[in-house]
Amino acid sequence: MPEPDLLASRPRVLSGMRPTGKLHLGNYMGALANWVKLQDQYECYFFIADWHALTTDYADPSQIRQNVADVALDYLAAGLEPERSVLFVQSHVPQHAELHLLLSMVTSLGWLERVPSYKEQQENLLGKDLTTYGFLGYPLLQAADILIYQPKFVPVGQDQVAHIELTREVARRFNSIYKASILPEPEALLTPSPKVPGIDGRKMSKSYGNTIGLTDSARLVSEKLEKMSNGGQRGRVSDPGDPELCPVYDLHKLFSSEIILRQTGEGCKSAAISCTECRRLAAESISLHLQPIQTRRSEGEFAPTYVQDVLETGAKRAAARAEKTMLLVRDAMGVTKEIAFPSVTVFDRYSYDTAQPMRHSLKNHIGMWNAGFETRRSFLIDYWKSRMVPSDCQLRKQGDRLFVTHRNKRAFASTAREEDGGLFRYFIPNKSYEVLVLLAWEKGDEAELKAFIIPQKIFSYDFAMARKALDKDEKISVRLTKTSGNYFFLSIAGKTGTDITALQSNYEPLK
Repeated sequence: MPEPDLLASRPRVLSGMRPTGKLHLGNYMGALANWVKLQDQYECYFFIADWHALTTDYADPSQIRQNVADVALDYLAAGLEPERSVLFVQSHVPQHAELHLLLSMVTSLGWLERVPSYKEQQENLLGKDLTTYGFLGYPLLQAADILIYQPKFVPVGQDQVAHIELTREVARRFNSIYKASILPEPEALLTPSPKVPGIDGRKMSKSYGNTIGLTDSARLVSEKLEKMSNGGQRGRVSDPGDPELCPVYDLHKLFSSEIILRQTGEGCKSAAISCTECRRLAAESISLHLQPIQTRRSEGEFAPTYVQDVLETGAKRAAARAEKTMLLVRDAMGVTKEIAFPSVTVFDRYSYDTAQPMRHSLKNHIGMWNAGFETRRSFLIDYWKSRMVPSDCQLRKQGDRLFVTHRNKRAFASTAREEDGGLFRYFIPNKSYEVLVLLAWEKGDEAELKAFIIPQKIFSYDFAMARKALDKDEKISVRLTKTSGNYFFLSIAGKTGTDITALQSNYEPLK
């Protein structure tokens, strides 16, 4: 299969559905139709939440596999395209469970008990024992599903905003505890949620048994609509009605053409059209809308290996993206594979009496190389402060990338990764610093991170000239160039380069 067009410049979105069987018009208009449109603007991840199905149906999982297959077919039939979106099954990406476990260590029990749907579902699903941690903790699993992809937006209806707020709280608490910006707080992308009435006039829902399925035949759609309420109006055919009070007319608004919408609306008010005819026209409009969806679904049913391939490929891509987040989370929580034995020097902090700079290999964090700029920057600065700065050098964070030493020297840390030709580019805010820390991530076999500690006396003149030539809000361009002899030259605002090779990991200026 071709790779999805996951452009890094596009904001990322994430959403999913529980596999409760074949989808209906309410699912389609409430979520799927909008997801299809989002593919044009966003980097999309859409999943089938089979673990979430177990939170209420753990006692009888016999239908889950078939339901997953049905939802996958409906996703593809509705217009989600694996070339433009990552489509996968939740349980096929085990990092979801790992992040859920780790987030459970920092999440308050009271937060979960206050989720509105917790008590509501217990009251509505009286026939099931929901006194389980799985049910209590499903909003946290939902938060893990979201945060592991570090999305900008989560498309939801108004009824799901509380879940997004919990996700934001969890991210905020995690970042605060571990002094890192690893889990960005996602924003709710409120989606249009049209009223989709069921055949009994209430909201269309499987729990009410009032749905019109995406796979329903034209005959079945017609039979269902024959029983549909007209809102208690028009006791006689000659009685005029108000279409705005009729759930059948709500379906016309969603699926009928402008001509039929006008014909049925005016005909209802003037009693020129019977309710039976109105229902027939609505059934025809719905069936016409469903026809291409059902054709695509039928094609998928006859190509099960293709659908399986879509989900397997999607799971691999989702897992690769999820692992980038997990590398940071594990590192922050101290559960990485690298254990700090005394003999291990690559990750140990050290004192000023170290004669030579120490090598810092990031090969175990190589997944961060292609992470978003802000994520990668935060990771490198956190790594520098916690692993590279000498243990007897106390740094106090004063602002974004700005630190103060125990002698009140202002140290600004900036990051760059190696480009072709051994070039590292930095953009420094137009402000004064006493110490400039340049973190250079080399992409070699060891993926080394080098730190150059540059005191003010070396860069002050060029820095001052650059500041004078720029507006206050413009950033100063700084280049670090690595030559074939492994020498490093610093150039500020295009000036002649200065050899700073000897300043690599020399922390004397921070004293």
